[in-house]
Amino acid sequence: MNKLRMAFIGVGDMGSHHCIGFDLLPECKVNYICDMNQANVDRTLAELKNSKPVIVTDYAELLHKEDIDAVVISVPNYLHREVAVAFLEAGKHVFLEKPVAHTLEDCNAIIAAAEASNRILQIGLVYRYSNVYRRMAEELERGRLGDVKLMWCKEFRDPFPPAEWFYDKNKSGGALVEKDCHHFDIFNWMIGSKPRRVFASGGQHVMKEGQPNLITNSYSHYPPKPIENVSIVDHAWVTIEYENGSKANLGLCMYLKPRNLMGDGLEIGLIGENGGQMVAKNDKTIDIVGGQNFTRDHLDIDVTSDSIMGGHTGGQTQRIEFVKSVRAGTLPFASAYVGRDALLIALAAEKSILEERYVYVNELMK
Repeated sequence: MNKLRMAFIGVGDMGSHHCIGFDLLPECKVNYICDMNQANVDRTLAELKNSKPVIVTDYAELLHKEDIDAVVISVPNYLHREVAVAFLEAGKHVFLEKPVAHTLEDCNAIIAAAEASNRILQIGLVYRYSNVYRRMAEELERGRLGDVKLMWCKEFRDPFPPAEWFYDKNKSGGALVEKDCHHFDIFNWMIGSKPRRVFASGGQHVMKEGQPNLITNSYSHYPPKPIENVSIVDHAWVTIEYENGSKANLGLCMYLKPRNLMGDGLEIGLIGENGGQMVAKNDKTIDIVGGQNFTRDHLDIDVTSDSIMGGHTGGQTQRIEFVKSVRAGTLPFASAYVGRDALLIALAAEKSILEERYVYVNELMK
């Protein structure tokens, strides 16, 4: 079978990991890298084991290359529509980092381009490919807790990397769009219903508009940098009500220093109709307690086989399954429609904070 010939548009933190990960797959070949930042390119090239890609600085040079079957797009959110639509219209399969876009209009335009091109479009909602959250879904499918009635997520962390676009709501869509589309998608997945309305409260506690905010980040290669124009919230509480009556709540804090030092890290939990609870902590463990009896199960999940280089859980599995979707012509598990449903909650939450009211999801689609 011929190798899947690939190009990578943007090789910052996520794009670099994607490039390295796809290069490790024997069925793939990295033919091109497009990035204007030479340091990003050099850092990525140093890790490639099997490919010697051509380097360009303008993605337009690659649109009509005949030796490209698929592209991985990891550019700032406000550029997603421009770049993704161009490659879809050029007949390329697309792996697009989350969120689908920073606005619903751009999201819909990307989906329309994918449908018109009849090409695969997979979104980087990596948790859908994680051993941890797939195990949670399996336990629910077995009926361990019955229907999910309540969910929560505690996302208490350090700031985004110190790159200006993250902190500009007009470019990122806001903190809840950029970061928590992941978690809203997990809510949708586990609850299995459509969100009906959203209420959110948030603001700026530490990182404030108009002051010299020195931004440090524990997980990226970016050095500390002052950013004054901060239009995103640095904290929020979000409540989501679903059509089936289930509810979910997310707490976001973006100003921990130097990072979340609590051992349990990110926490995502749920309560089923039988009174049982299931809680995932730090993307590594699952505890299941209560329900029909006093059973208490602690599961240490394999979090190495689904990723590479200590990267995000599910990171390598999502790449493997993208290749399978392209080969088979099947809808990805993290499809653009799934991404749109998560984006709708994030946009409703951002609107709720701004307007200080419940926002019904169907408002956004008028």
